Amino acid sequence: MRQYASAGAIVVTTDLRQPRTLLLDQVRAAGERQTVAAKGRLEPGEAPLAAALREVAEETGLHDVLYAGYLGRQAYGFTDSDGTPATKTVDWFLVAADDTTTLVHQEEGFTAARWIDLDSAADEASHAGFSEYLHRAANIVAWRQQRPLPFSTGLDTIVRTVADQAAAILAQSPEAGLGVCGSAARGDYVEGWSDIDLIGWGLPAASPLTATVLDIARNVGATHGVRVSLHFADEHGRDIRSAGPAYDMKLQTALRRVGTDVPVIAGVAPTTGPGEVDLLRGLQVLHERAQHGSSEWSSELDRGRRLLSLACSTARTVVISHDPDSSLCLPDVVHALEHRWPGSKLSVLLAEYDAFRRAGATPAEVAGDLAERAIDAVAEIVELVEARTFSST
Repeated sequence: MRQYASAGAIVVTTDLRQPRTLLLDQVRAAGERQTVAAKGRLEPGEAPLAAALREVAEETGLHDVLYAGYLGRQAYGFTDSDGTPATKTVDWFLVAADDTTTLVHQEEGFTAARWIDLDSAADEASHAGFSEYLHRAANIVAWRQQRPLPFSTGLDTIVRTVADQAAAILAQSPEAGLGVCGSAARGDYVEGWSDIDLIGWGLPAASPLTATVLDIARNVGATHGVRVSLHFADEHGRDIRSAGPAYDMKLQTALRRVGTDVPVIAGVAPTTGPGEVDLLRGLQVLHERAQHGSSEWSSELDRGRRLLSLACSTARTVVISHDPDSSLCLPDVVHALEHRWPGSKLSVLLAEYDAFRRAGATPAEVAGDLAERAIDAVAEIVELVEARTFSST
């Protein structure tokens, strides 16, 4: 069976008050008419993010867009033009455009580019499977509308810079790759509050290539005043620098989410499995980290950020243990926790934390108040999971 890999992007306007999205009308060679978004096949050695941005530029004429997040990987089967069965994957990204002046690529049958209301875009799209990604884009925009929270130019610059510089290095190792995870991938990145988390694979700890990519991430973060973290996973999904069990857990989780909410931005997708995670032991590790990690945290603000991050990791660990493909956006995680344990300390805390982030992570003292509840909230979930585990055995 033939296999094809493509990437594309849903383009939205930067104006969050009246968000619109760009759809393209196309007449295919066989005469079929369809309404789609910009997408196309990956070129040799090209990562999905680079392919998506290239396709947007080529098919719409939009060169100045902001990377805003990752919407996931679509997969489907079809019959090729010669009758051969084939499968295709499409990695969908979210990008934002300030200038809406378009120039469609008529050589590929595109006849018009239309900016339409984002909420009604799914009704215009030709393919039902694609509508799901339009809904995901609309959810990200809706989350950012409250304050509103503009799409981050800093996030765009850092992710693109790391991706471009790392691509040249990783090309020297055919099994190596780099992905972006966390809020920088989910679309809920908050400028001035969120970190940019990266994960790498396919390189050994002692490799000069590893050191070079780590330097790239560190230098780009320092240049832009943003905390950029990069951890490489070994063939078992553990941190190659032995950063500790909490980091191993996060890496193993991120590896499982490649193509779900972790996109490949340089190199190739991981080929080795991440290893198994014991839910109860994983939660205990996170609780221990929350209790004893203070010596590594640089300030009270940093302590608050770390504790709240650990609380989020705890909740997401519970959620994906029951549904590995579930959404890890914070409102969805809170909903899942509430469904399982109504009124739990962790679900209440994270609902308030989500509201804090939607408001732009201000005022800062709110984070400290929320963080003071994090250790107890994590401890309660560990007890609840432990009780359920023992009662079912």
